[in-house]
Amino acid sequence: MNKISAAIVSGVIVTAGALWLNSAAFSQGMGRGSGMGHGKGQGMGKGMMENHQQGAGHQGNRIRHRVVRMGGGVPAPYKDVKNPLPGDDVNIKAGKALFGEQCASCHGMSGKGDGEAGRELKPKPANIAFIMDKWIATDPFLFWSISEGGVPLKTAMPAFKDSLSDKQRWQIIHYLRSDLASKN
Repeated sequence: MNKISAAIVSGVIVTAGALWLNSAAFSQGMGRGSGMGHGKGQGMGKGMMENHQQGAGHQGNRIRHRVVRMGGGVPAPYKDVKNPLPGDDVNIKAGKALFGEQCASCHGMSGKGDGEAGRELKPKPANIAFIMDKWIATDPFLFWSISEGGVPLKTAMPAFKDSLSDKQRWQIIHYLRSDLASKN
């Protein structure tokens, strides 16, 4: 191999290594200064790291985000689901009551992962309020998260697919979209 070919191959390896490092930092929600943005809503950088450093409990989201980003997306049978319920006051009110009964002890009524029962959990409960206006807060992702809980990720969140009906889980999602998204 001549010197020019060696330099090109070396450059490709270095570039591939840099891409791998950036993707690893991205998937772990790190990387202030990694070229991926620094504001709220960027999915990483200053906005997210400050939230995490201030104890916002974003760790649970980072684990699930990594699975979705690196693992090919939301798994079947949740991949193509859509909320069949109207986003009316009846469903939002029912979703708020269910969230208060089933979710707030860990996630807090603010949805920031600051509930009393979640304080000692590792990883911390997800900061749901933070993600509600982000790319990941789709119907399939939210329904999968509530249905399967932390079981696929080995976190403490229980699976609600056997204890809450589909309708109840969708009502919680309507509440999350209407109330938590507006408080973020």
